[in-house]
Amino acid sequence: MFNWNTIRQTVIRPRAASPRVCRLKKGSLIAAAETGEGIRVFSTEDDGRTWRDAGPGSFTPDLTCANPEFFELPDGQVLLAHRAIGKRENGFYTSIRVNIGDGKSFRPHSVVTEYTEADGGFRGVWEPCLGLLGGVPTCFYANDATSVTPQQNIEYMQWDGSRWGNRTIVCCGEEHDSRDGMPVWTPLSSGGYALVIESTHLRNGAGKHPFVIQLLRSADGKRWSDPVDIYIPKTDCSKAGAPWIAELPDGRLAVSFQTDEDKAVKGDRTSVMKTMVSDPHRESFSPAETVFDVPEDAGALWTAVYTDGRELFASAGTPDGAVLKRVSLT
Repeated sequence: MFNWNTIRQTVIRPRAASPRVCRLKKGSLIAAAETGEGIRVFSTEDDGRTWRDAGPGSFTPDLTCANPEFFELPDGQVLLAHRAIGKRENGFYTSIRVNIGDGKSFRPHSVVTEYTEADGGFRGVWEPCLGLLGGVPTCFYANDATSVTPQQNIEYMQWDGSRWGNRTIVCCGEEHDSRDGMPVWTPLSSGGYALVIESTHLRNGAGKHPFVIQLLRSADGKRWSDPVDIYIPKTDCSKAGAPWIAELPDGRLAVSFQTDEDKAVKGDRTSVMKTMVSDPHRESFSPAETVFDVPEDAGALWTAVYTDGRELFASAGTPDGAVLKRVSLT
């Protein structure tokens, strides 16, 4: 579909992960990524050919910060969400935090949600994704706090101008016997919304897939369809996870994810980024294409796709660091 193997790769920063890019309304391109110094923000003066470190995107050095995600508000201010977790005296602390700025310089803004629970187990809130739902700033995230669910929920909170509230469960993992995770949602030009998640509901099935990719739809953002499988790995005991979604100018959906289906050694460490595109009616998807070439024992991880209407951007963390490819849509 996109012939990714013909497209030049750009390194945003070596030794970095989970890169995300955003084209601001004023035309400039920005990026963020996980580094050893927390979330860092990157700017470019040549439209993405080279990048420089513009400053911090997280402000809690006592916590591990990851999963950066941008959203530009209608007034031009830019939100940068991320998760922040760590051990504290009274247990394991986990939170979703939002910072705000002009796209280059950021400052602390708010805490979407937070939990402190007994240390042990991989529990908490993860993977924020920002947008406007009914015109209201909204943050989706995955929640597997033990006080909430024995599986994992997809939830959102909304900003009322002073605080985050209106906690809403979009998809209940316990109802689907699944640790539903890594939600990414987008408004649709025809109306309504689409959401992709990773699901463990086939982990005990014939193929024993640890994760598969699912799609949910909503007309109003409040009531969502049941999740539908849109990608199941081609080989047994393989996973497809960490999805991302973007609507192309013609209304089709581009979905990215990472999968170990082609690797002899399974796991996130060897998974690679693939993309697929829906038909015009968004009912089926094209065969998946590999985006970044990496060694057999390496991966292209925590992937994302983003479009500014003219180009489709694909990003991932690879042995080269936080990397980016882009393809023209015109």
